Amino acid sequence: MDTDVNDDNESQDRWNALFQHTLKVDASLEDTKIFSFSENGVDVEITQQQLDKCLGYLVSTHDLYLQFRDAPLNFSQKQFLLATAGYVARYEQHFNKLNSKRIFGMLMSMMDVKNVSTHHKLKSRYVDLLRSFFEHDSGLRWLIEMNGWTDIHELVIECQNGEEEGNMYNLLSKILQKASKVAPKICLHIIRQVTQNLMTVALKNVPQTKQEPVVPLPISESNRLLPYSTCVVEILERLLAGPTVDILSYFVKLQIREACDTLSMLTNNTEFSLKLDRIVIILSFYEMTDLFDGIKVVNHDPIALSGFLQIVEREMNKEHINTILELFYYAQKYWKCVCRKMPKYFVKEKPIDIEDELMSFQVEPIVVIAEKLFGVPMTAEEELRNCFLADLLNLYSVNCLQLGYEIRKHLSKLPLQTEITALDCLIKSKHLYSRKNLAIVFQVLIYCLRDFTRYVKKYPTQGKFDQDQQFADTLLRAIVIYLENFDLSWRESIGSIELTCLVYQFLYYSTQWPPQVVRKALEILNTTISKHMSPNMALLVDTTQNSSLSELGSLLFTKCFSTDSEVRNSSLTVVCTICHKANKGFTSFKKIIEEALLPDLILTMALRDLDCNVRATALKCLQEIIEMKETGQCLLKNGLVDKIIGVFSNENNSVVIREAIILVGKMYRNNNVAQNDISHIYTALLKLAIEENTEIQQYAVEFWEHVIRNQLEKQGMIDDEFPPVIFSKECRKIVKLDDKEIRKRLFKALDNMSGAGCFNVFQKILKQEPSTKKVFRSVVNIVTKLLKLLQQYEVTPEFILFNQTYPNLWSIQSIMSPSNQTEGDDKMKEIIEDSVMEMINESEYCAMNKIHSPYTETNSENGEPQERVPLNQHNRVSTVDFMDFLYKKLPNLNQDSLEICSNNNNSNIYKDVNLYNNT
Repeated sequence: MDTDVNDDNESQDRWNALFQHTLKVDASLEDTKIFSFSENGVDVEITQQQLDKCLGYLVSTHDLYLQFRDAPLNFSQKQFLLATAGYVARYEQHFNKLNSKRIFGMLMSMMDVKNVSTHHKLKSRYVDLLRSFFEHDSGLRWLIEMNGWTDIHELVIECQNGEEEGNMYNLLSKILQKASKVAPKICLHIIRQVTQNLMTVALKNVPQTKQEPVVPLPISESNRLLPYSTCVVEILERLLAGPTVDILSYFVKLQIREACDTLSMLTNNTEFSLKLDRIVIILSFYEMTDLFDGIKVVNHDPIALSGFLQIVEREMNKEHINTILELFYYAQKYWKCVCRKMPKYFVKEKPIDIEDELMSFQVEPIVVIAEKLFGVPMTAEEELRNCFLADLLNLYSVNCLQLGYEIRKHLSKLPLQTEITALDCLIKSKHLYSRKNLAIVFQVLIYCLRDFTRYVKKYPTQGKFDQDQQFADTLLRAIVIYLENFDLSWRESIGSIELTCLVYQFLYYSTQWPPQVVRKALEILNTTISKHMSPNMALLVDTTQNSSLSELGSLLFTKCFSTDSEVRNSSLTVVCTICHKANKGFTSFKKIIEEALLPDLILTMALRDLDCNVRATALKCLQEIIEMKETGQCLLKNGLVDKIIGVFSNENNSVVIREAIILVGKMYRNNNVAQNDISHIYTALLKLAIEENTEIQQYAVEFWEHVIRNQLEKQGMIDDEFPPVIFSKECRKIVKLDDKEIRKRLFKALDNMSGAGCFNVFQKILKQEPSTKKVFRSVVNIVTKLLKLLQQYEVTPEFILFNQTYPNLWSIQSIMSPSNQTEGDDKMKEIIEDSVMEMINESEYCAMNKIHSPYTETNSENGEPQERVPLNQHNRVSTVDFMDFLYKKLPNLNQDSLEICSNNNNSNIYKDVNLYNNT
């Protein structure tokens, strides 16, 4: 026993050593970055040197395998082996070398792919390895001599209903495409394998004479054949959409279409029948491309000629209406692949578009749903609907029109599941429609929502039934998808004008809807208000009187008390959008918010809701509400600033803290903060910028970026530059901003920045470069532009220190070379005398009043006090110290600043802020 254990350990150690030392990868392959596996197999990016290493690695693997045949490899290692072999085998010379060492036989034995219990991913890698053999003659000979291709089909069948199913279909279709060019016989043999079971059963059960009765297929037989029909149809779909579509001729020659048509006639299994019908449609559409090759115009309906209408009629006789709706979708999908090769179809000089015909079939159950729900009363609205229906009918050919009425007879008798299937098919078909048909489908969805809303209004309790909820969920999902993906306006679909009103009524008339339905309805409300402002909405700029939207605020107020957190979050999202629209000029929306008492509720939710996402969204709403002057002022008077600052210390979620920072930044930017609150904000944001995680730091740093901008604007900077003149409130006169005056104002701005704590933040972060690279780069961006501004006006650390000592010597540099030397001497004498007198006065003042602390508050230009960070919490970094630090660190910052300036500032909070850009 001990000997066996030791052997296993030695074997495991030897295999691990092979992985670690040959390609220098982790033995468990959890951390290797050499290979990336694509959806269709291996997508490897390696050098020729690494390729040679892979070849040597596989040879070494074979030698080790001969010594330890019971290879103790884990799943990742086996997958790595197959991926490496698959990549190397694409090159014929390497394939021959591996084959001479019998590597491929070793891999087959080691992987045991024929074992049912073998992982599907390993089988997928093995099939991909076989696919690489089709790249050259040597590989083809190996496949033929060893019958290696005979396992492909069975492996694909075994991998059905697993995560590798789609990948196996892709591989098999690629093998057929490649084989059809280089080895047609192998291609034909594989197709025969794929279709053999279906062909055998069809020939066995087809009636030999017209008098012989048709015997339906047993359910067990249909279930047994289902995997084979799935394999065939999935491969045909890929081949039809691929570049080598002519490979479908092999299927046509084997008469697989006729066999599937027979089986479809014999089976009552809806899933099996759908797969068989899809096979028939694909091959019929392909045959039509050959039939009409070179023909530009026809007078016969291609859909009727293809046999598609007969398939629909057969399924209708079986009462498989849901299958018919699925077939309309697949026919639309397959027609999109062949339509460029098909001729134009005219009836009495009127063009008929096949896409239009199929789309009309698809929307039919939705547009006439009112007949099922409660009958269609002849109102003015219904007369418009009838006009719309008439337009749809004009899209049909005669044959399709007759079939459409036959289907309509069945619709009113069937449950809502039929309409649910129709909606699912419309969702899947969205990328297949032209712009015109997208608008038609969207209009149909609006009609359906109107009918269903009237139904809910008439029967309020119906919303609690599962099928009603499922239908409502699917309908709203379809509307959301079409709204978000295609940007349809009310000009293209007039029904969208009433969409907001319909959704409101849908939510108002029933309280039985489950949370997922309510969320989708609110999502539609949000999208229509934010992106699709209709004429009806535009009329509400001044008033919501006599409009259902006048009650929208109350509805949202109610939904904010939902027990489902996502419903509360969706409601707040709508509120946020309404507030944004109100700030953009739709003043009536402001009344909706105020009359429903939503601002106070939103503040409470921002502070106390149990869900962090709801709190974050509530803070986003507050960011919009404070833009409303009266409403925002009411909140500010009730201590909004202190409550939001409290979030920083009480909140653990970074997203909530981020939104709170943005809110504080907006209040600060709009000058909504009282002077006695500014120091509290500075203290809180100073701590966040230095101590919090990287994400929060990033937003806090951007707040401090705005503080810099604010201080510069207070000194007269407008649109990132100083104007030639400015009106001074303090002096009550126009002041010329020459270089001397600008330097004076820059010194004052820098002192205020220092007092606020800007330089504490920036210096602390710049000293911690390795730990917070993203934040570090943002700070480099800020200080680089600040330095650029200071250098423009020749403000250096020496000037700052000198002029702090001699405040009146602002322009000493500018008068060193005057045009009149005597005049310059007089000015210099006057300046020196004034400076000396000021120094004397300051010394007397300091003796009487001790020392004026730079940390205490100073007077701003307009006479209002300006708060600074308290001394007992943070040691102030002075302007001189910070500038001296920057100039010493400047050589290390230059490279970063160049990269950042070339890539533009990536700030995502204050998008309208582009500091100090004077170039």
